[in-house]
Amino acid sequence: MEIHFQQNTQLNDGDIEITLSAKERSLEIDELIAYLKNYQSMPPAVVPIKSDDHVYLVQPENIILIDVSGNDLNVYTKEKVIPTKGRLYALIDRLNNPDFVQVSKHAAVNINHLQSLEASFTGGMTAILTDKLKTDISRKYLNVLEHRLGL
Repeated sequence: MEIHFQQNTQLNDGDIEITLSAKERSLEIDELIAYLKNYQSMPPAVVPIKSDDHVYLVQPENIILIDVSGNDLNVYTKEKVIPTKGRLYALIDRLNNPDFVQVSKHAAVNINHLQSLEASFTGGMTAILTDKLKTDISRKYLNVLEHRLGL
C-alpha cells in the first residue's frame, strides 16, 4: 500500500478529499472506506440497552453475542442475557466498534470472545464463544469474519 499527499488549494479550509485507487474494489477497500468515514467517532464507553422495565448500561467489551430470536434481540453478556427490541444492524451501528462482526442474518459476535471456529455440517462454521455460547456462521458472512481475524 502506498500513501501520497497532494496539496489542493482549490479546497476550502477544513475540507479534505480522499481518493482510493486500486485495480478493483475489494473487501479491504470497503473496510478502509468505512474506517475513514468513522475515524473521528469513538466507540461509546457504555451502550444503553432498553429491556422491558430496565435500561441496562453495558460496556461493549462485556457483550459476547447479539442474537435475534423471534421478535427479540438478545444481548448476551458475561452476567446475563438482555432481551430487547430493535434491529441487529442498528445495534451494531450504535456500538460503532470494529470488534463486532455480523456472522449471520441473525447474529453478531464480539471477536474478543471468540475462542474457536468449528466446521459445520451445513457448509458454514460454528463459533465457540466465551461462557460456552455457540452460534452459526453462515457462508455468506464467513469471508468477512476470516478477513477480520486476519486469516
